[in-house]
Amino acid sequence: MQKARKQLYIKLIVLLLLALVILSLICSNISTAFASTDNVMQFDSTNVLDDLKGGTIGGKSFDLADYPYDEKVKPQIIGLVEYCYSYYESRQSNYGLYVYIYNPQGRDFDTNTDRNKISLSYGDNASYNKYALKYLNCSIAKGTEGLFYKFKVNLSEFERALILNGVKQAERVYKIAGLELSLKNEVTDYAVAQTYKYSGYSKGYAPFEGAESTLSCVVDGIDKYLQLNVHSTYWRPSGTNGDSYSRDTLHSVYFSVPNYLIEEYGEMTAVHATWLNALTSPVFVTGNETVYNEINKYLGKYVDGGKFQLSSSDNSNTDLKYALIASKLIESATWNNASYGSSYISYNANRKYTSSDIDIYTLAYCFLADSVSGERNADNYVLPAEMLVGDKEKNIRGWFETYTEKYGGELVNNRFSKDLFAEVADSFTDITIRKDDTFTLTDEVISQSLWQKFIGGGYNVTGQNQYNVSAIKRVDNTDFKATKTQTCDGLYINESDYDEFKKFYDNVTSKDKPETVYLFRYYQSSYTHNEVATYTRGKDDALIKSFAYNFVDTNAYFMQMWVQLDFDIIDVTFTKDNVDTVIPVVMSPVDLATDGDTTLFPNNDKDNWLKIVIAVVSFILLCVIFAPILPYLIQFIIGLIALPFKLLGAVFKGISKAVRRK
Repeated sequence: MQKARKQLYIKLIVLLLLALVILSLICSNISTAFASTDNVMQFDSTNVLDDLKGGTIGGKSFDLADYPYDEKVKPQIIGLVEYCYSYYESRQSNYGLYVYIYNPQGRDFDTNTDRNKISLSYGDNASYNKYALKYLNCSIAKGTEGLFYKFKVNLSEFERALILNGVKQAERVYKIAGLELSLKNEVTDYAVAQTYKYSGYSKGYAPFEGAESTLSCVVDGIDKYLQLNVHSTYWRPSGTNGDSYSRDTLHSVYFSVPNYLIEEYGEMTAVHATWLNALTSPVFVTGNETVYNEINKYLGKYVDGGKFQLSSSDNSNTDLKYALIASKLIESATWNNASYGSSYISYNANRKYTSSDIDIYTLAYCFLADSVSGERNADNYVLPAEMLVGDKEKNIRGWFETYTEKYGGELVNNRFSKDLFAEVADSFTDITIRKDDTFTLTDEVISQSLWQKFIGGGYNVTGQNQYNVSAIKRVDNTDFKATKTQTCDGLYINESDYDEFKKFYDNVTSKDKPETVYLFRYYQSSYTHNEVATYTRGKDDALIKSFAYNFVDTNAYFMQMWVQLDFDIIDVTFTKDNVDTVIPVVMSPVDLATDGDTTLFPNNDKDNWLKIVIAVVSFILLCVIFAPILPYLIQFIIGLIALPFKLLGAVFKGISKAVRRK
């Protein structure tokens, strides 16, 4: 019995050793074949299919028959090659990482972009980072067109040094969570969940220079990773943030996490995310359909109001005939404010008539307010975020995409026209935000007196609120209050997002394997909104300004907001008994924006019955007050009017007497 058991143990040990030998062959053949000092420069240009032939994938010699086209199979990594690793710093200049991808659906991935990325961790580093992939080539042989892709992990000198210092000499560990590939400018993140463990050295890179190649690789899986379905929301206080045309905005996303992860690893305490911040150029919204149709013709074109001159005989208006002027004071966009040094933004206005902080030469946005009961009122119109960034679920194409497709030009983030943005960050934000981080929003309590409402313009600050909001919020049933407003104010989400948020919460918490909803507040910005006075352009050589520009209405506004391009969550941290566990995340990057907003204390373009009543009453009161002295006042005015004529008469009379004396 003991002899049989001993023989069984020996067989198991042999099988285990055999399995380890097979695993050690994975990827090593590809790496060994080219990782020598004589072939360093050639490796980037070797064809992916030539690299794979003769190699070992998954413990099996590469066979093209194992990799057919199949529309039901997603793209996947079949090899991560560590190239020219050396323990000695003097031999590390050739070090690199290469990625081999099997593309069974035959997709024509974008290659001239840095949006193809890999989510990678190395050594004992718990956190993951996204690294851009540099396209090298794809298979082109007949019957394999586009079936395999070869990329190089595009490391900066700093990033490469971090990895080389972070991996251990005896066993270099690389963990891959996901693979992001761009197809027609739309990025999809594919789960990979693989660990590559390299040991040994390529020929010429071992501590002993004359040693043959001992490089080997073992591939294993990753125990845990999260696939997140991320939704966007925001919150904005009702008052200004201390600037008369700006309001604070809290940017947030929400998603769900399986309860079993929380039970095993504790509460979610940190989120590692990246995004590119960009400030939109001024977005013009009008309720005047005639103005909209005319302005829309000039989108994407350079228009300089300072050079636009109409002679007295030129009434053809072949150039843009409208001028848009936004006052610095959001509650008053009248011509007097705009013309005498108080304007904030102007478009197509001669600069001798305005003193604008911002002169727009190329307008990139023009939207028409929706019709409500037959009336288009821009002051009450909220521009939805999806009008800018789109919404795939609702089949809405965003204006960023539409404008770029139509007008092109220099691109931001390899995707959107630069005209769409007034400012773009130099690099991606890459930040880990913890649960105890907070955002502070300012809310001035503002109101108008009856007199301010009557004459238009001006407001009073009667107080100030401040809201300190934690970055990460676990949502539960107690957060849903009696009314929608109370719930949204308590959670710091916009009321327009409430129905979708509540539906999402109900769905994930009622699953057979329930999940917990988290709100992740990741950024705070300032939203600007300026009411616009619209004018028709007249004669710019007019001496009197009112002859040069004719007022149309104030049924319009300019707004600017910060948007986040390619927002991506890289990993999340859970904490239990003071032990942190970092779990990688697989999610496709998304563009995030907030809704626009309504104008605070807008001018009324229609006759206000209250103003008329007050004006009539005021006139009657003045008549009553001045009734006793009215005859004397009239007599004084008549005398004042007659005075010049009496003086002239006296002068002529004197001249006549002088003539008679002669």
